[in-house]
Amino acid sequence: MSSARIPWWIWLIAASSVVCFLAGFVYLPLKLPEATGVNLSFRDNRVASVTPGSPGDTAGFKQGDRIVNIDGRVVQNIFEVGSALGNTRFDHPVSIVVLRGRQEVPLQLTLNHKLTQRWGSKESLGWWVEVAVSLIQLLVGLLVLFKRPRDLTAVAAGIFLCSIGTSSGNFMSPNAAVVWRTLPLAIQWLIFPMVVVGSNGTPVPTLLFALSFPKPLLYRRWAWMMLAVLTAPLLCFVAAANYIVLFAPQRAVDVFPGWLVAIIGIDFLLVFLGSVVILAVNYFRLREVNERRRIRLVVFGLLLFLVDFLAFLLFSSFQKTLWLSAIAISPLVFGLAQVPFTICVAYAVLKQRLFQVSFIVRQGLQYALAKNGIRTLQMLAILVVTLTALALIGQNRDRPQKIIVIAVGLLALFTIRRMTEKIGAWTDRRFFREAYDAEQALSELSDGVRGIVEAHSLIETVAERISETLHISRVAVLLGGAGPYRPAYALGYGAAPDIAFSPSAGTVKVLQRQKEPARVYFDDPQSWLYREPEVTEEDRAKLTELDTELLLPLSARDELLGFISLGPKRSAEPYSRTDLRLLKSVATQTGLALENARLISAIAAEVAQRERLNSEMQIARKVQERLFPQTLPPIAGIDYAGACRSALGVGGDYYDFLALPAGKLGIAIGDVSGKGIAAALTMASLQASLRSEATRAPDNLSLMMSNVNRLLYEASASNTYATFFYGQYDPASRQLTYVNAGHNPPMLFHCSNGEWPLTRLETGGTVVGLLENSSYRQAALTIAPGDMLIAFTDGISEAMNDAQDEFGEERLIETINCCAGLSPTEIIAGIMRTADAFVAGVKQNDDMTLVVLCAQPEAVK
Repeated sequence: MSSARIPWWIWLIAASSVVCFLAGFVYLPLKLPEATGVNLSFRDNRVASVTPGSPGDTAGFKQGDRIVNIDGRVVQNIFEVGSALGNTRFDHPVSIVVLRGRQEVPLQLTLNHKLTQRWGSKESLGWWVEVAVSLIQLLVGLLVLFKRPRDLTAVAAGIFLCSIGTSSGNFMSPNAAVVWRTLPLAIQWLIFPMVVVGSNGTPVPTLLFALSFPKPLLYRRWAWMMLAVLTAPLLCFVAAANYIVLFAPQRAVDVFPGWLVAIIGIDFLLVFLGSVVILAVNYFRLREVNERRRIRLVVFGLLLFLVDFLAFLLFSSFQKTLWLSAIAISPLVFGLAQVPFTICVAYAVLKQRLFQVSFIVRQGLQYALAKNGIRTLQMLAILVVTLTALALIGQNRDRPQKIIVIAVGLLALFTIRRMTEKIGAWTDRRFFREAYDAEQALSELSDGVRGIVEAHSLIETVAERISETLHISRVAVLLGGAGPYRPAYALGYGAAPDIAFSPSAGTVKVLQRQKEPARVYFDDPQSWLYREPEVTEEDRAKLTELDTELLLPLSARDELLGFISLGPKRSAEPYSRTDLRLLKSVATQTGLALENARLISAIAAEVAQRERLNSEMQIARKVQERLFPQTLPPIAGIDYAGACRSALGVGGDYYDFLALPAGKLGIAIGDVSGKGIAAALTMASLQASLRSEATRAPDNLSLMMSNVNRLLYEASASNTYATFFYGQYDPASRQLTYVNAGHNPPMLFHCSNGEWPLTRLETGGTVVGLLENSSYRQAALTIAPGDMLIAFTDGISEAMNDAQDEFGEERLIETINCCAGLSPTEIIAGIMRTADAFVAGVKQNDDMTLVVLCAQPEAVK
């Protein structure tokens, strides 16, 4: 999302939260001394307990001592003690006088830097855990804020998470006031609101979140009254308390009477209880399954939080110390469930559709335990093999025996790895059987639709298999044509819905533009249903009638042939990323199969019509001409063209240009063995295979060519094959990546000082369609400005005159040199004229095909 769409106050909240975190967890710890280990009562500075091994224990503090003087300064409460210690120099002894009974006892206390505390001590370990947990909470809160800055629920959740992310800073420590005064005044007032909310005002954003989740209730009068009555006293008290602690710590104990603190504590609990009650009311008030799942997920995270909080209280009681004595270790105990709670809140707010909590927990635990067990066994096996090999090597001094031991050890390690991979695959099938079966079924469907050539049978098969595999009760396939998109097949509606989307409808335009599965969220104001201006209320009404939750576009040749409407699953679970990935593959292959079915249907219809007029060859020629590129997609920096002249009206020569993602251009030329109708049909199969595979593996041309070879082998007779060249040109890098499958090597002419040295593009492999499994290599080269790429079939180079002399590549190269500087269309025409002049009227024996690409020369400055 661009920064222009994010309100200024979101930036202010984010800046205040980040600076507050840095000040509390970075700046203050750099200035503060380490923990003394002496736990004092709140009002009279009496020692409640002393942590064994701490600086206070080393100095000689005893339980019951009362601190009365620090470096000659009389101290009366814990904040004055903190202020006095905050002004001390690190590694220098501090003179402290304690009253032990009726006797004053002088002590010497030496403090190190807070960050130099011994790693592994409870203070140090707790502090680092506290920093990590708070940082995660802050980052997640900022993510929620910036992800949906205009969604009241997301904003409330973001403020809530940011507040608890900054709530564990050091601002409420007794000696924070000393360091606070060193901050610039602008920074103090920037972060003071977040200090107030984050210290003891966390219930305020908690209540705000409860009133906004899962749907905002703040538009109701009672909600505003509840927010004001419960939070105003708490905010005022906390703001005043923070102000006094940071700006006037010597008055911190005397300002607030005990009864006021008790009332505020009750208000504190009422705000939390009110938040829980509101969530419970919303749960029983809302009827939508997904909204109730959101609340259950937050409550699940809250339960983890409360269980961990009770564990913290139990730990504190077990230590038999005051509350303050457990503060150092509390982040380690109390922070265990804060991260899951944070993730639960963010997930429930940002995710539009949720899985059941029980499903997530059950499958997650099963999978984690199984996977961790497999990894543990793998590590143990590797350790045993390694130790055994080392022992054997140490016992054997003979070098050949050592080599044998090393070889056997490496073989054992490789075998262990293969076995764990197989066990891992079995684990996936065991614990995710349904998802695994669905993935297998949809993958098989994606591969199988290419062989269905009848349109109605195709869409019926696709709709029924998707419905059975993903347990979808309502599926509708809408196909276009000359008119609007109407349901051609429907499941779960009784009669087919009487709905039509015109080609200019907003839903159709969005699917044409995005070419991706589109989730349909009627309850999300940020959804494309409401964000895209061309989507009208009429479109939303039609999608509601279809009960649509997901739309799959069926496209081919940049044309939207139709789309599939999928309703909700019977389990009410949302569509996962794996579902979308597999359904997208099914939709892509279905679109290509529909295009092939339409093409085959068109061919069959035209042939049937023309057969009555005995003009089969004319029909086939027109159909084949439609298979060649009708328009040339514009590509920056190059001009290109192609032409094919068949010897018998129809033939097996083939060329094509494919508009690829990122502005790339696919260039294809091929020559099928044989002539006439049979070669033309094989050529059509080759074209369909190429276009299908080019969309599935756009960058790995070697793999793509292997798949094209296999598809052509399966679809053609045993004695049929084709020479084939395919390349992809990237205008951004001027690089041509190609694979040559036994075709006449295209020639790249380089413009160099009036000379035209050439490079032949030969890298690749054998012809396609002859062997079932063939491997290919790809290569790449740069087409510089002014260069020419000429691709041709053997009908050009092997054209013969009356004396049985071939035109040959040498005459072809001379002709190309003479045509330098002309446009691709003019170059093709010049080559054809020269070849026709050479054969001098002899009948054409083979199809003649040319593809010419010219890199535009750089403009002269």
